[in-house]
Amino acid sequence: MCRLVIFTGTCTKCGEDQVWEELTQELSCLQAKNNGIFGDCSNGVFQERHEFDQECDQCTEEDEGVGDVGEEAAEDLLAHGKRLAEEEQSNDSRKKAKTKS
Repeated sequence: MCRLVIFTGTCTKCGEDQVWEELTQELSCLQAKNNGIFGDCSNGVFQERHEFDQECDQCTEEDEGVGDVGEEAAEDLLAHGKRLAEEEQSNDSRKKAKTKS
């Protein structure tokens, strides 16, 4: 019998119900491995559900500051005299070519 291990739970920050698909595991039995397809066996698939709570992707991005960074952050950098990476010009034009003596 093949086993499908599914992790479900809630986000620890927003409380939404989640299925953690990146943690889901398909464990094939020998018969299914020989047939080359998960669940292709005489006994079918047994689903195991495990509770697992963690922050969802959206809440994690907000914690990291990715979700709310925009033009305001760029304006703050410019106001403090810092350059943005896109504004830096290459110094290649000022480099001298090596000459052989």
